[in-house]
Amino acid sequence: MNFILASLLLMLLISSLSPVQGILEVHNTNLRCKCVQETSAFIPLTLIDRIQILPRGHGCPRKEIIIWKKNKSVVCLNPRAEWIQKIMKNLKKKKDSNSTTSSV
Repeated sequence: MNFILASLLLMLLISSLSPVQGILEVHNTNLRCKCVQETSAFIPLTLIDRIQILPRGHGCPRKEIIIWKKNKSVVCLNPRAEWIQKIMKNLKKKKDSNSTTSSV
């Protein structure tokens, strides 16, 4: 009798845990890397419409740089590529100079 009762309680516990995991998976779908494949190929700035920089964390161990081109295609860039590093440096300089001039 005790074995049957313990088995029923264990099954009840297991069945109550599985929906919680399903809910977490539904609500946390962005906990993975967005980029499956990256490129280091140079893309002219005139073709870039928008850029998004995602820092590492939230389930993705690497920094991701995603650009939207004017032809509506989306490309993931290798953040270690030399030309991207230069652009990032220039963007940081512009951001820093804008923040110092606005505070004066």
